[in-house]
Amino acid sequence: MTVETRPAVDRDRANEVVQRFQSESTKWLYGLDDAARILSWAFFTLLPYTDKLSQGKKLRQPHLMFRGPTGTGKTDLVSACAMAIDAKFERIQGLPTYMPEDILGYETIVEEVDGSRKIHFKPGKLMAHIVLIDEDNRLSGKTKAAVLEGMEESSATLNSDYGDMAEGKMLPLFPLSCDYNDIDGPRFFMVICTENIFGEEEGTFANPVAQLDRTTLSINMLDPESEDDELNISAHNVVGKKVQKLTNLYEVLDIAQYIFDNVTMSDYAQQYKVRLIRNTRPHRVQGRAARTVKEYIKVGISPRVHFHLEAVARTFAFFNGDMVITPDHIKAVAEPVLAHRLVLREGMEFSVDKEDLLNRIVQDMEVPPWK
Repeated sequence: MTVETRPAVDRDRANEVVQRFQSESTKWLYGLDDAARILSWAFFTLLPYTDKLSQGKKLRQPHLMFRGPTGTGKTDLVSACAMAIDAKFERIQGLPTYMPEDILGYETIVEEVDGSRKIHFKPGKLMAHIVLIDEDNRLSGKTKAAVLEGMEESSATLNSDYGDMAEGKMLPLFPLSCDYNDIDGPRFFMVICTENIFGEEEGTFANPVAQLDRTTLSINMLDPESEDDELNISAHNVVGKKVQKLTNLYEVLDIAQYIFDNVTMSDYAQQYKVRLIRNTRPHRVQGRAARTVKEYIKVGISPRVHFHLEAVARTFAFFNGDMVITPDHIKAVAEPVLAHRLVLREGMEFSVDKEDLLNRIVQDMEVPPWK
């Protein structure tokens, strides 16, 4: 499917692509329906970021985090999604020895056949549309800072001892053209981090609050709940299976833009969103949730999250056939968008689960009437 011949996007076409995408990405992965459903929201969601190259606000893709033990299909799921939309996909194994240039790229001198030499840029794995960073909490602070720059500003700053990058050159993350010098063309850049739990904390660094605040969705990846799903996990059911390309990133961006332009926020949903975010802050909380919040939470959710919660609720509403966001849509997406951002008081990390805590806050809040 080329850019010139892709169908015009309307509500029917958008729904068709979304439904086929959700089905195709899990056709040989079992027990991942809930995780795939939440992940699919992200691919068609747009929210404003500061674009360092243009010095303005642009609509970009959200970033995600998978939490769970190894062997639950995180890499396979992301890879399948990338194949379905024809995206350039890279996986980075988080290592404390990695330096920024290992993931951003670097300049090197290449000797030509005629004996001449030229400076050549070798791109790193962050130069892709979808980047999966496995065990990103093993990256050192310096390397993590380079990742955070890309997540927040859709660009990478590279340094070199010679050549054009000697004073630090910014490259866009990441053009649909796959040309890392394409500054003006459309871009798609999504970082998906994984964080192993259950005894895998040795040799890791705590993820900074700045990263958690930039992570739009957190998805728990656990073992399959259904015995039938586990019975289907067999070599005979996966060998030879192939994910079909359904569309390309140009149409994905068109659909995401259609959702952004046409799904509106009701006044009731806006009120509920504001009240919910403020009720996670110990110095702002009101009503029945006050005691719970003040007992367990040290730092609540920042104003930045208004953009993230609204963006995901917009996509969720569209996926459910609605063109107006209601308080129920906000409530439905609150846990994966908000829970991981809560900073607990000292000593509370092992006495309460963040998802359960957020659900208690939500239950203690009155939902504005929707007419």
